[in-house]
Amino acid sequence: MKKKSILFIFAHPDDETFACGISISKYSETKMASTHLLCATKGQAGKAGEPPLCTPEELPRFREQELRDACAILGFDQVDVWEYQDKLLNTVPVDELVTRIHQAIHQIQPEIVVTFAPHGISGHPDHLAISHATTQAVLSLGPETSVRKLYYATRSSDEGFGTMKPPFTDPIESITTIIHAPEYMPKVADALRAHKTQHLSVERVFPGVTKGEHDSVPPNNHYILAWHCLPKYTLQGKEADFFDGLV
Repeated sequence: MKKKSILFIFAHPDDETFACGISISKYSETKMASTHLLCATKGQAGKAGEPPLCTPEELPRFREQELRDACAILGFDQVDVWEYQDKLLNTVPVDELVTRIHQAIHQIQPEIVVTFAPHGISGHPDHLAISHATTQAVLSLGPETSVRKLYYATRSSDEGFGTMKPPFTDPIESITTIIHAPEYMPKVADALRAHKTQHLSVERVFPGVTKGEHDSVPPNNHYILAWHCLPKYTLQGKEADFFDGLV
């Protein structure tokens, strides 16, 4: 019997841990599903730390390695990093991104696909671009596809993001799915610390994490079920599992 699988599709190194760290840890650690990541850029337009841990020319290599280190902590089965330019993902033809996402889906055969909500949480143009392309890719799949659900990663406006309220959230009434697993807060903190060049962002959103703490890491991740192809499935309250409704 084929093992269940989840494909996470994001724009930058650290998106995966900030938005979905608890969920990734839970599914990976419990072996409930294999987990796969597509990261569209190497985050080369980001900061190199303060003081800098590398030169601007070295930053793409550093951030890719940080991503792979973080993903090893979270337990990803597979990580693919594309070569698109950070902050320019919205200039890439959508059809090109859709084609590449289709290829990944064909290879991985996931039942679940996860990406940013259309607002991107932070509003970053790359977040919006990868959300749009992923949505178009899933909606244009044929009937033979393995994909059964598409989820948008977001945050409830009631709870915020770490100790901050991000620029864009969704009302709790719109949240369909809450993956709650506080036992993985220390692991997520470890993964956040792996993104060493991004320590300023990590500390701003999750105070204390860079000092070895984990209390500011939220114990849950929030999602909106954006699409599914389960004819008999009806939401009953908040989902606690991506695979609710799948046989």
